[in-house]
Amino acid sequence: MAWARRTMVGWGRWTGYIISSSIIFGLLVFIVVNFYVFSSIVNLDSFIYAFLLLSLLTDGLFAFIHFPRRRQHSVGKKQTHFDPAKLTIVIACHNGADVIKETIDGAVKHVPPKQVIVVSDASTDDTAKIARESGVYVIENKVNLHKVGSINAALDAVNTPYVLILDDDTLIGDTLIPTSLLDEGYTAVAFNVMPVRERTLINELQRFEYRNSMQVGKHMRAKAGAIGNVSGAIGLYRTHDLRQQIKKHSGQFAGEDEQRTLLAHMYGEGKGITYTDSLVLTKPPATYRELFRQRAFSWSLSVPELFILYWRVLLSPRYHFLLKAEKSYLLYIYLTDPLRMLFAWALILRPVHIITTYVFYLLLNTAIWLRIGRQDTLRAIIFSPLYTLSMTVCRFIGYFYWLVEKARYLGKRRYRPVTERRLLLEYSLTFLVIAVSWVISAQHFVNDMQLLSDIRSGSLSNNSESGAFNYTSISVAPSIALSNAAVSSDVVSVLMEQGDTPRAVADKAINEVLIQSPSITLGDAQRWKADMWLVGQLPSLAHYEPGKAIDLSRGTVQRAIDISLRG
Repeated sequence: MAWARRTMVGWGRWTGYIISSSIIFGLLVFIVVNFYVFSSIVNLDSFIYAFLLLSLLTDGLFAFIHFPRRRQHSVGKKQTHFDPAKLTIVIACHNGADVIKETIDGAVKHVPPKQVIVVSDASTDDTAKIARESGVYVIENKVNLHKVGSINAALDAVNTPYVLILDDDTLIGDTLIPTSLLDEGYTAVAFNVMPVRERTLINELQRFEYRNSMQVGKHMRAKAGAIGNVSGAIGLYRTHDLRQQIKKHSGQFAGEDEQRTLLAHMYGEGKGITYTDSLVLTKPPATYRELFRQRAFSWSLSVPELFILYWRVLLSPRYHFLLKAEKSYLLYIYLTDPLRMLFAWALILRPVHIITTYVFYLLLNTAIWLRIGRQDTLRAIIFSPLYTLSMTVCRFIGYFYWLVEKARYLGKRRYRPVTERRLLLEYSLTFLVIAVSWVISAQHFVNDMQLLSDIRSGSLSNNSESGAFNYTSISVAPSIALSNAAVSSDVVSVLMEQGDTPRAVADKAINEVLIQSPSITLGDAQRWKADMWLVGQLPSLAHYEPGKAIDLSRGTVQRAIDISLRG
């Protein structure tokens, strides 16, 4: 009976995972397709409303998923504890003489110096000398292996079952290192990483950003083992799993921590990746210039670098739906960025667009602020939407900089040691997606701009033999010519009904013309574009009354149809 119950529970879990994968994949496809189909700058109001609706379905939905979930302060079955005999601390460092001493001092509070390994990655300063004076084990790379290569080099000297990876500027102090969570079967552990507090706006903004990530994201996914990214500042792993990754990790610095996390999910021996409340401090960028360089040339490159791994997580039934939700959100942002970049200028054409977008994200961030206990300053919340916008600019730059980094990476053939992944195929598929999304976005943008120009000039050119469109006399191209029945009246009359919106009125008028013109067929996107253009020609909503007839020029309605066909 016990075996049967376990079997039923196992099948039920897999069925749930398959259903969740299908739902999340379907939502991702639906939102991305709708973004490309319905985003239009012909009607700026409709564009901003569509933008906000999709933001609500992404940023808002992502927050909504996590808000109701109970915070997990301790995911272990018992109180977490630390066993120093099971742990080695690895610190990869390049020219970190200014910070390495303080980091080592924190590390040796937890384990003996012989269980602290500092890898000086071709440093040209006193990093190695300072580390040796502290009594820890030092490895000096003659050539620059970068962070991942340095960590891999240290693994040969590790004799404990668990490894704590530290950045050279991470201050662990008296932080509890919960090795008991790995004893319980978890694959890895993420920590509560927060910037060192400073009384500056840039620091406060980063603290709110970090706290949002930790307490809205990681806190809520801890028990499920669905943590999507163990910070590169500090992470607790099984030694065996890290050795398994040597031939799987691309070695790229951009997104190296998230890549390590995903590979641990995919190939690790445990039951997922969890989170501990143990607080760890890191030194964040202190100036806007440093912050820009960190985000634009490092953090923003992680999504294209891990693009194929995201899809593997999303399409596999074995991962928790919260992990899939996080990665599908990142996929949505990346897949729609090209069109978002091209249409971004539409937000500043009318001040109301900027104000509306600012208020939307201010309300969302205020809800998050209240959810996590109002621990951040009010000015950080007020400026957070602008901070998010600036990070978006960094992400746009990173979109292209990844291509530069890949050219360098492939040119030096740094992919060769990665024998257990098909990196060339992964990068080729990612580049193909980038190319296709830009072609579609550019075509969409050019068509919309041309359409907007035609509308403003009051004329539409026609390249067919029949000459030009003339909406006064309603002479149109033969391919979309009206039947005799369609031109028998110069007026299309629409009777208002209770609850009719301007689009409903426009749609009824277009439908009447189409009924009389069976040779004309409009797809959903064309129908929407025709509706939106015609809405702009209708009288003010305040004049609409149930039972009132709205009279429109048939030429105006036909023009809306022709415009949509041209797109």
